[in-house]
Amino acid sequence: MEETDDERWPHWARDFTQALSHAFGRQALPMGHAPGGAAVSGGVAAGPSLGTRFAAAVDAVRPRVTSTLDIDVLSQRLMASDDPLSDLGLVVADIRSRQRGGSDGGEGAIIVPATDGPLPPSNLEVFLADALEDAGLLAPGVAMPSVSVVRPHTSHLFYLRVNDSEMSYAAKLGVLRIEAALNAALLASTFFEDADDVPAGELMRFRQRVAASVTSQVPTIADGLPTRGEERPDGEWSVRKGISTGIEHFQVPYRLQANFRTNVADGDVALVVDLTPPSVMPARMWVDGMGSVPATPEMRRRAATDYNLRIGILLAACAFRCSALIQRVWVAGTVDTPSSHDCYYSVCFDRDGFSKLPLTGGFDPVGAYRGFGATIAERDGQLSPVRQGFSLEGERFCPARRYETVELSQRILPDPFAKALGAGRVSQLGIAEAGKRAEVASQITRRLSSSTEENVRAIMELAGGDEDATVREAARRCAGKLIDGTLDEGDPQAIQDEFVSGDALAVAVERAKEQLSQRDAAGALSTALEALGPLEQSHAYEDTPTVEWRAFGGYVDRVLYNRLLWDGLRETRLAPDAYLEAQLVVSVAALAGGHVPMATERARRGVEIAPLSIHSRLQLAQCLDAEGRADDAMAEVGRLLELAHDPEGVGLGYIRMANYKWNCQDLRAARACYQRALSFMPGIATKMASQLSAIVLQLQGATTLSEPLSEEQIRATLAARDIAIAPTEEVSDAFFQGMRASLDAEIFPVAREFMTILGLMTHDDVYYGMLRSVEDEPDR
Repeated sequence: MEETDDERWPHWARDFTQALSHAFGRQALPMGHAPGGAAVSGGVAAGPSLGTRFAAAVDAVRPRVTSTLDIDVLSQRLMASDDPLSDLGLVVADIRSRQRGGSDGGEGAIIVPATDGPLPPSNLEVFLADALEDAGLLAPGVAMPSVSVVRPHTSHLFYLRVNDSEMSYAAKLGVLRIEAALNAALLASTFFEDADDVPAGELMRFRQRVAASVTSQVPTIADGLPTRGEERPDGEWSVRKGISTGIEHFQVPYRLQANFRTNVADGDVALVVDLTPPSVMPARMWVDGMGSVPATPEMRRRAATDYNLRIGILLAACAFRCSALIQRVWVAGTVDTPSSHDCYYSVCFDRDGFSKLPLTGGFDPVGAYRGFGATIAERDGQLSPVRQGFSLEGERFCPARRYETVELSQRILPDPFAKALGAGRVSQLGIAEAGKRAEVASQITRRLSSSTEENVRAIMELAGGDEDATVREAARRCAGKLIDGTLDEGDPQAIQDEFVSGDALAVAVERAKEQLSQRDAAGALSTALEALGPLEQSHAYEDTPTVEWRAFGGYVDRVLYNRLLWDGLRETRLAPDAYLEAQLVVSVAALAGGHVPMATERARRGVEIAPLSIHSRLQLAQCLDAEGRADDAMAEVGRLLELAHDPEGVGLGYIRMANYKWNCQDLRAARACYQRALSFMPGIATKMASQLSAIVLQLQGATTLSEPLSEEQIRATLAARDIAIAPTEEVSDAFFQGMRASLDAEIFPVAREFMTILGLMTHDDVYYGMLRSVEDEPDR
């Protein structure tokens, strides 16, 4: 599972570059070329005429008269620093020292020297120092938080990640200002052929032009570029990915944060964007005819208004561009302070009207918003709070149908959804054996009153005649306990819990687990076996030629089971979670009591019932190992890795495999497994220190005493021993196909679980943005 790296997105940067070049009256270089003929991958280089217009009047073969700012060296230093703000202070101090003619370049110098002595700073260096000082980098009085500097692989801009759990609002604004100052220098160094020689006034003008040209990154909404090449370009997956990718890739001068919802079927998208406060705008601005002047509060408010309105249009353009099915995009701009949450504009853009906006040309953003009937209060360039005209959680954007109970759904799945999910019906994705009881229990709680007689009547009316035998049994059990007073009718939650999971097996399993926690293995074994006895005598939950009984830990497990393990010949029915837990409790208790064959038998039964259960598979391996069958135990862990698809499964699987390989004296394989485990579960060594064997802890020490294996070496080592490289290609293919299908088919309980695991596996900001776009289940 890899990070998103879509080749379509450099074209968006190219659009931006071309628009800025046009604004300056110059032509940008063709895509993929840098000044002087060098190739670039980001596609953000400008044509040679731009730089030469501002080049220093010196012969190329003679030494430079100033130093140069290497933005990449600076960023590498900041990203490696434990205190990047202090390092930035040193950079500013060095620039100022050389500006004054000091003889010591200082440790903050980021220069490419051409002589033995320190050179005066370039215009770009002075521009950066001015911007950082104006941002308050060196200002006393505000306690700045600890930050880390990153440059995401998407936008490649500077991002200051705050490490502290709390910070003041003033500090937050300071972080945003410093980040904007760094990005102003970064964008200039990327755009101009030789930004070090660009006059200071032109650099200031460039910074303002960038803010005024952000919408040029989407020159058209008609080409469907963000979703081009997707299997279903007009589906929920493609549109959400397109919008999230745009948010992460856009090269804008101030931090861009937005949340969104989509309802592609009905043609609606909603976005709420965090606006940039006026105090984050530059403290100095360029005014034609006057040059550089201190920015007054009014100037900064005007700049913020203009920029924030353009950002709203940029986001709307991104949404429209994703699919021709999107007919309306709702945008709101908000600001959160310690004391308030305010909306400053709220608008619904329609596709036809929006298509007429000159995104790459000049337009009045206030007039544009008013043309769409926006809720906006603007006077003299200042916005005032207004009422937000929509909610991200509104039914228009989040239809309740998306969260119907999977187990009770009557929906038929058409191709290609059925093939991708391994299910012809939505209910074949179910995991909750108690789904029907939970649904009825919810109805019951809405009818409860203070009268025992009325409550019993309501329960029996709603559930007494249900076709599901477990529902009828739950109704009789709850009614009886209400009548004899053992169930408090004044506690709706207790009644609901009793109805859903108050059966004898579930109660016994909870008691057995409590006994295990008290190290009473014999008591736990007796309790669990006694509860399982009647079920086993009646052959409950045993497979037949036409029916199989299975339990699943989540919807992703169910989809992967359907795709990779189910033969389609038998109907899959859901065994109670308590039944699986009872088998594992017996296995654990039996193993603790020395009854190894029984422990192995029950663990194997757990794997039969839940073939994708991490803990069932690991318990079976432990039992086999206790029987002296190390090879069989290793095979079970290998099977676990073949099916693993989340950080826990991959991490625990490799940890156990590392243990076995260490016992076999295969130290290279043990190292490879241990390193791969840590790559998926970095905290596993400390979190499980008390549970890991002394051998694995020794292995941890051995790993740190020598150079770690490279990724290529790890893969080669595992492949040479037929150990799966988890997640395998087969699992990954089924995972991604199922994820896209569940989102496009609007089966959101399933889709949300897929997206959560994807985010944990990849740590990709685009996927995290998509996950945030999947709304929570609505209140019913």
